[in-house]
Amino acid sequence: MVEVKICGINTPEAMKAASRAEFIGFVFYQKSIRFINAAIAKELAKLSPKKQKLVGLFVNSENNVIEYINEFVGLDIIQLHGEESIEKIRYLKQKLKKPIIKSVPVSSKNDIKKYKDYIGVCDMFLFDSNPGTNKLPGGNGKIFNWKVLDGFTPSKKWMLAGGLNNNNLKEAIKITKAPIVDASSGLEKKKGIKCPLKIKEFIKLAHSIKHE
Repeated sequence: MVEVKICGINTPEAMKAASRAEFIGFVFYQKSIRFINAAIAKELAKLSPKKQKLVGLFVNSENNVIEYINEFVGLDIIQLHGEESIEKIRYLKQKLKKPIIKSVPVSSKNDIKKYKDYIGVCDMFLFDSNPGTNKLPGGNGKIFNWKVLDGFTPSKKWMLAGGLNNNNLKEAIKITKAPIVDASSGLEKKKGIKCPLKIKEFIKLAHSIKHE
């Protein structure tokens, strides 16, 4: 079974539809169309099943902002989706005592190696498409060449992201053997708003797939 993270959840309907996902992502990046404030995230968190992990996504945020939201919302995992330094990540890991996910933007096979810089301070990695210049760091619906992950066997858990949807999920998993898949824009009915039916279908499909 492939595990699922649904990112950019910002409505009760989407939260309920994603109840069987292993991970839920709240975006605390104000420039994102999927941005959610801490008060709303806290209310949505009440709808989360006990086994589900709540992930807070931050992009180059100040430490005190991350610390406050983590405590206020009750996050389980911190996802850093910007250009955070190893020193910053180490500080947050020690301060918050929470697992850290670090995103790695990918446009070529050489980019995959960048995760090694963070092995000592991160618990999980998320490989996402490189947004390029003048684009937000995630949720762009952009796919990268999955073949660059062929044969990839890191020592830590990792997620595949970048333009995943119900039409390309099977192929993405077949090529990459990803243990966890992360979807956002590919499950929306309009930009920034998730489609409950697409969410349920994505989770059901991922959970039905077994690695060969």
